[in-house]
Amino acid sequence: MLVVDSLVTRYGAVEALHGVSLEVGAGEAVALVGPNGAGKTTLLRTISGLVRPAAGTVTIDGRATGRTAAYRVARLGVSHVPEGRAILSPLTVRDNLLMGGNRLPGSEVGDRMDEMIELFPVLGRRIDSLGGVLSGGEQQMLAIARGLMARPRLLMIDEPSMGLAPRIVGDVLDALHRVVATGTAVLVAEQNVGLALEVADRAYVMVVGDIVASGRSADMDENSLLETYLA
Repeated sequence: MLVVDSLVTRYGAVEALHGVSLEVGAGEAVALVGPNGAGKTTLLRTISGLVRPAAGTVTIDGRATGRTAAYRVARLGVSHVPEGRAILSPLTVRDNLLMGGNRLPGSEVGDRMDEMIELFPVLGRRIDSLGGVLSGGEQQMLAIARGLMARPRLLMIDEPSMGLAPRIVGDVLDALHRVVATGTAVLVAEQNVGLALEVADRAYVMVVGDIVASGRSADMDENSLLETYLA
């Protein structure tokens, strides 16, 4: 589904990604773990077309997209749930979901919204509430549901546990498990190693713009990864 090969991204003279490579298969859940400042957000923004790479390639379903506009990348079936959730606070839960499904045929929008409410029942109970009054966990579920409204083939989620209390992180973990069960390919970028490894089939470890380790999540030891962070 997604192949990133030797990707280099720069902000002016500062090189944020130093030849990063990774893959996500169709229907696969993959974690990208690393400390703050590792380059995870830059990588997701480059994949989704919000930032242009200086070198290397991004291929989505066999099509090179490294210099493709973000809206065209979205049309290829990629949804990006950004760091900080980016909920439209003055709009209701219903309207946030409608924004996510704006490219669906009108006849499908209602059914897709019903599917999102079934996946995240709390959204059904808050459907007429403004996005800005939701709790952090509810906002994260709304952001994920909004990303799923377009029926993406790949859902990228940036730091879903950021700023959430441990109890709420458990709720988000349950939500991510439900998303993976739908068969949508998922790339989740996370500082929370335990959450990331529990959700994903495979994981990549990123430190200061480089992939320093990768493998099956079941084979990775959380304590050794934390030592990598500290090093």
